[in-house]
Amino acid sequence: MILLEERLDVVKHAIEIFKQQGSYIGEYNAERVLFIGDTHGATNVTDLAKYYYDKVDLLVFLGDYVDRQPPNGIENLMSILELLVNDRDKKVIVLRGNHESPLTNYYYGFYQEVKEKVGEEYYPVFVELFSQMPVAVSVNGYFCTHGGLPGLYNAKGEMELGIDNVDDLYRLPKGDIIPDDPILFQLLWNDPNDSIDYFSLNRRGDGVFYFGRKITEEFLTRTGFRGVIRAHETADGFKIDHNGKVITVFSSIYHKQRAGLLFLNNMGEFSRIYINHDGTSEIVQGLY
Repeated sequence: MILLEERLDVVKHAIEIFKQQGSYIGEYNAERVLFIGDTHGATNVTDLAKYYYDKVDLLVFLGDYVDRQPPNGIENLMSILELLVNDRDKKVIVLRGNHESPLTNYYYGFYQEVKEKVGEEYYPVFVELFSQMPVAVSVNGYFCTHGGLPGLYNAKGEMELGIDNVDDLYRLPKGDIIPDDPILFQLLWNDPNDSIDYFSLNRRGDGVFYFGRKITEEFLTRTGFRGVIRAHETADGFKIDHNGKVITVFSSIYHKQRAGLLFLNNMGEFSRIYINHDGTSEIVQGLY
């Protein structure tokens, strides 16, 4: 059993930190920021991100710490939570991904991992942890979330942008286990699509949508954000959509491609860090 008492204390401490935050935790500005996408148990990628702790002013984890392979979700999650609870400089942000939920844990491995490594009686502690995680933040003018922009059906049965302004973000609910709230759910699950303007059904399943170019433009106009930084979607490190307004960073090695870490400075300049399967890495300036 690997979940010793001190590890459980870390989880409980993290829950208390998350309870003090809203689902949208507001605006941050920093000179040097590192964004980490899905890691799915890739502790070596998380370790590299932690290496940058003293070299940047803000670390933003964009969700999906558990499930998939290798089954190191507990170790990966604990590594990130320990960084959070010991973060005296207040430079670590941990957001929720769609895999921080029973909806995926029962099918993609994390529940079974908890059952085998620490005992299934501990799984409800993780469920509470996940339900309290924030889902969005603004960093240097970029809206950051795991999935994508959400929509709601209007009286005509047409789907339109589900966020009118930044105040709507502050009103997002907390403690939603699945989550059942449609806006919260789509922030964790939706994907951008360059071939559409508005919304369309997503192959991921019920309640999940693709959002198009005009939805992104409308969201940025309504909120004043510069762009969207998100994770969630398999890529060779990075994917750019909607004329550079939507940036995907994918840090998992599960899909046999390179993992990516995204660096942003306060001048709005990006650098891409690629992590190869042999452990080597390379830095490329810019988004393209």
